[in-house]
Amino acid sequence: MKLSENWLREWANPDWSTNELAEALSLAGLEVDDVEPVAGEFSNVVVGQVVSVEKHPDADKLNVTQVDVGEQDLLQIVCGAKNVVSGMKACCAKVGAVLPGDFKIKKAKLRGVPSNGMLCGATEIGLEDDGVDGLLALPDDAPIGMDVRDYLDLNDSMIDVDLTPNRADCLSIEGIARDVAAISEVEIKSPFESADIEFAGACPQKVTVAEAQACPKYLGCVVSDFDVQAKTPLWMIQKLQRGGIRSLGLVVDITNYVLLELGQPMHAFDLDKLQGGIQVRKAKTGEKLVTLDDKELTLNDGTLVIADDSGAIALAGIMGGLPTSVTNETTRLFFECAHFTPLAIVGKAREYGLHTDSSHRFERGVDPALPERALNRALQLFTEIAGGQVSEVESVISQDDLAQPVSIELRRQTLAKRLGAQVEDKRVESIFKGLGFAVESSEGGWRVTAPTYRFDMAIEMDLVEEVGRIYGYNNLPDTPVMAPMTLNELPESEQELHALKTALVQRGYSEVITYSFVEESKQQQLSPDLPYVLLKNPISDDMKAMRTTLFPGLLQTISYNQNRQQPRVRIFETGLVFYKNESDPTGATQVPMVGGAVVGSVADSGWDEVSRKVDFFDIKGDVETLLRMSHQLGTIRFESCEHPALHPGQSAAMIKDGKEVGIIGKLHPKLVKSMGVSEDVFLFQIRQDALMTMQVPAAQMISKFPEVQRDLAFVVADSVPVQALLDAVMAVESDILQAVDLFDIYRGQGVDEDQKSVALTLKIQHHERTLQDEEVDSLIERVLDSAKRAVNAVLR
Repeated sequence: MKLSENWLREWANPDWSTNELAEALSLAGLEVDDVEPVAGEFSNVVVGQVVSVEKHPDADKLNVTQVDVGEQDLLQIVCGAKNVVSGMKACCAKVGAVLPGDFKIKKAKLRGVPSNGMLCGATEIGLEDDGVDGLLALPDDAPIGMDVRDYLDLNDSMIDVDLTPNRADCLSIEGIARDVAAISEVEIKSPFESADIEFAGACPQKVTVAEAQACPKYLGCVVSDFDVQAKTPLWMIQKLQRGGIRSLGLVVDITNYVLLELGQPMHAFDLDKLQGGIQVRKAKTGEKLVTLDDKELTLNDGTLVIADDSGAIALAGIMGGLPTSVTNETTRLFFECAHFTPLAIVGKAREYGLHTDSSHRFERGVDPALPERALNRALQLFTEIAGGQVSEVESVISQDDLAQPVSIELRRQTLAKRLGAQVEDKRVESIFKGLGFAVESSEGGWRVTAPTYRFDMAIEMDLVEEVGRIYGYNNLPDTPVMAPMTLNELPESEQELHALKTALVQRGYSEVITYSFVEESKQQQLSPDLPYVLLKNPISDDMKAMRTTLFPGLLQTISYNQNRQQPRVRIFETGLVFYKNESDPTGATQVPMVGGAVVGSVADSGWDEVSRKVDFFDIKGDVETLLRMSHQLGTIRFESCEHPALHPGQSAAMIKDGKEVGIIGKLHPKLVKSMGVSEDVFLFQIRQDALMTMQVPAAQMISKFPEVQRDLAFVVADSVPVQALLDAVMAVESDILQAVDLFDIYRGQGVDEDQKSVALTLKIQHHERTLQDEEVDSLIERVLDSAKRAVNAVLR
């Protein structure tokens, strides 16, 4: 929430600097994201009135003006602004003025005509661009000669407070001031008093509420015979702008002003456009509504609406409708001020692609006791500015459906134990009273009743937190933690995830964390065969499917980096994927995964080597490193496979005990464009449980007898996987065959086109004796026979 510091100090004004105020708010849990002055540094700029305007004799685009700044003589100023006219009031920088950027105003001649100052636009004095191409026009009642900083109240700062969802009570000046007053122990004071409105007869607009649980309070009244030409005063426009809201006309400005000041959303209808009585009801299926932003919505039957006899005229607690909106021709108003429960509003704005200040507050909770004060404040402001006759208030209230105050027991022992400090009883009571809580002393502590605007109060620890944050966590003593510590045993067979991450980092990867919610279309492209879970209330339309693979987030990160001229990317992620549980449609199976993606060159460019692009075997080597760490490389097989997300000729499944535990390969060419990536991207994904259980090494004596190595080159069909040949060789039962290693694959002269030569090294050794030639030869014969029978391999 953005707010004006000066406006906040009208309610609570501790003797703190701006930085001290921001720090105190942050330490109390209301984190201040930014503090920004409303205008740049400038001096000697005053309100001036243009007395006359004449064309420059030697320049078509310049004017020679005479400006009254409250001194004996008029100032002659050459001005090029398009909107300068005689009689207007504007900001005038006199000679000697210093504008933002240390720009000093001096006497000058422009095309031979003396100029003694400068007439300024908004940006020239450090204000936000007001959209006007020219001077910043000031109101007609601006005092001539008055310092512009004082007139426009520019010695002010905009404070941006990032509130947590539970602190909806601070979505207003009054709410934040309440915390400031409690922290600083100053008195909170309202800058206005509730007005005694003179009502002129009964309200002609009738109201019925069909959904009392969703709308337990609805107030409304009619205002007529007001000045339709009345304008929003400058002070109100300034406060709205510093709260992040632009001025849209007096009626809307007043409702927005009350929204910022008290936190109560309001709305005004053009009474003459209403047809029949107001109804608060659920929408009918297929009912249409054109909102204020000129969007036609088709409503669902669960949506709460404000309606008249013609149909829905507003989304309750979210946005009004265009057909009944207030315009410059409106002569009669119907002000509504209602309380909607959070459950009736939550998620509805996002359902229709909307997010408004009103829905933001109602979703989190608005004080049900606030509508009366807010309506009174709005009527007070409106009648003071535009006059008018106000009808009596039409009110529909269901007391049984209004939230009741929560009473909670706070024990002294619990407070001292949780905070680690003894807080005086008087200070505890003053903290709660300052926050608007009712406090009664009890034998063991206090009985505390939360005010209606504190929806987040439910248990004793909530009260402890209130005392801690207002008392000041920095004021609590440092107490060493005294607790028994027991180190859990780490089984030798358990691999640490941190070790796997470290291994990937050492191989040049960077860890990323991506959303578990992905775009449904990308989910369908990358894993169309896996059932996935759709969120009922997604953050946005492109984040409504729960991922069944880590690939969408990895590819999105690759695309993001490539779009920023980063051609070489190596990333990995550890996280959950989610599969829809067919036996329980509301549930999902969560599986921890490790995934990675690489693109670009194998290594950064250097003078000592020629760079080459990464390929399938590079990323396979990275995966094998993880498998070796867990001593699983011998138990997991890489088998050629087809996967909808991967290139059919460059993909492999990782198989363990007959089950697929991972996938590796090159992104399918048909998906490159739709995923927003360029070049060849290689990806892998493997279940964490396949890596987290290590095979514990079994120690044995190193043989002191010599090792025999035999190299065999087999000729097999080109379509035969190398793994099939290795399986055939290792299938030979022998106590002397220790290992089989691949060292060459050859295609070319001497080998038929549809065949390949695969060269293996057989390591042969006995642990207890020296081998005889006959034993080795016998083994080789059995190997050749097994290879012939399994894959029709012949010795080259």
